[in-house]
Amino acid sequence: MVGTFHSPELEIVMDTVLDGFIIIDEQGVIQSFNKAAVKIFGYEPAEVRGQNVKMLMPDPYQDEHDQYLVNYRETGQPKIIGTGREIIAKRKDGSCFPMELAVNEMKLEGQRLFLGTIRDISERKSAEQSIRYYLEYIETMMNTVLDGLITIDSEGTIHSFNLAAETIFGYSKAQVVGQNVRMLMPEPYQSEHDTYLHHYHQTGEKKIIGLGREIKALKRDGTVFPMELGVNEMVVQGKKMFVGTIRDISERKAAEREIQEYINKLKISNQELDQFAYIASHDLKEPLRGLANNAMFLQEDYEETLGDDGKKRLGRIRFLCGRMEQLVDSLLYYSRLGRQELAIEVADLNTLVAKVKELTVPEEIGEHVVLSLPAKLPQITCDVPKVTELFRNLISNAIKYNHSAVKHIEVGATQAINPLTGTFEPLIFYVKDNGIGIESRFFEDIFRIFKRLNEEDDSVRGTGVGLTYVKKIVERHNGHVWLESTPGSGSCFYFTLKLER
Repeated sequence: MVGTFHSPELEIVMDTVLDGFIIIDEQGVIQSFNKAAVKIFGYEPAEVRGQNVKMLMPDPYQDEHDQYLVNYRETGQPKIIGTGREIIAKRKDGSCFPMELAVNEMKLEGQRLFLGTIRDISERKSAEQSIRYYLEYIETMMNTVLDGLITIDSEGTIHSFNLAAETIFGYSKAQVVGQNVRMLMPEPYQSEHDTYLHHYHQTGEKKIIGLGREIKALKRDGTVFPMELGVNEMVVQGKKMFVGTIRDISERKAAEREIQEYINKLKISNQELDQFAYIASHDLKEPLRGLANNAMFLQEDYEETLGDDGKKRLGRIRFLCGRMEQLVDSLLYYSRLGRQELAIEVADLNTLVAKVKELTVPEEIGEHVVLSLPAKLPQITCDVPKVTELFRNLISNAIKYNHSAVKHIEVGATQAINPLTGTFEPLIFYVKDNGIGIESRFFEDIFRIFKRLNEEDDSVRGTGVGLTYVKKIVERHNGHVWLESTPGSGSCFYFTLKLER
């Protein structure tokens, strides 16, 4: 073809390379088109030789190309010659693709020509796009978590800083990326950090990697605050990186301080309660004893003068003084029950219940009381004296509030849903009787101190603290107590004891 350049030797060389080679003249007319270019664009050499190279370009590159050549011929100033750039090219089928183009000038047989080296970078661009999408996904995911996430390299340089970290520290991502993570630490952590990294690189010994710890951190405004830090190691493209998970625990620490202050106040309150117990056990009981003794002396010294009515009233005074002393003792015992250390040991409940029966069931009514165990009870870890008292109170109540000719009491263990928590309990103890029963509206009242539901004569009247003791002892053993009862048909008290050694 007229105006085209043919060099068989040059074309053989050009056909051996993997990149596309296109030679054009000063007017942009294609002179040579190698095999790689054929593969890239889909044209055969005969289809493009003699055509303007614009045919391989979509707008706006088509119009720009001629202007480049005109400017170069008129001014001699190259804009793209001798450099590489990325542009969009067009195949024979009309599809566009990204390519890397490098243009160099050459002279051959006195003619100025331009060699374009072309590389289809579609796959690379696709991979870059995938990486961008992945990085955007990772960044989006990092920004959705509530904890601060910071990644650093082996030198301590910050590479990523999520939104939560921005909120925690007061810095924007742009202000910290590329900086050493020391900027987020007050002394002595700032100096220790580089020492730790150096020690880790030298020895491989991990002191905080894979672990969590509490340290102090530094906000942008200079505020020092407590944070919980977890550090883990990862490898990204063969490069060792570290990711730090950060949680501001200022509120938690403030709450812990409040709790500690409350505990200290409780200790003071307990000390005051102990002082009250001393006063109640000595100063209050002493006048009661004096009153009872004087009533007794009065009755003895003036027996003939008082008459039956006077003696009866003095006897009532002595009885009430004794009852008052019992109430004071019960109150003191209850106050100590929640504060005394438990004497923990392994107990065989079968032996324990047998001893309770022996001490609780009066000999004169023994033949009218049947205490049974459907199955052998397990061994548990507990405070034996207190658990003994627990069973004693439940069994004595089962006898006391029972009008049946034969009083049946069953002590056993079962498993069921705890109605107070809604959770399954694999070991629940119970004491069941055929007594008078309790109305459901009193289920909470019966556990209140000094609360009694039944009128009793002075000979059997209690202080109303037995079930209060039961509840407190169960709670000290990390358990719950509840009951099922039908008036006239008996009651069943359930409780859990979950104290571990």
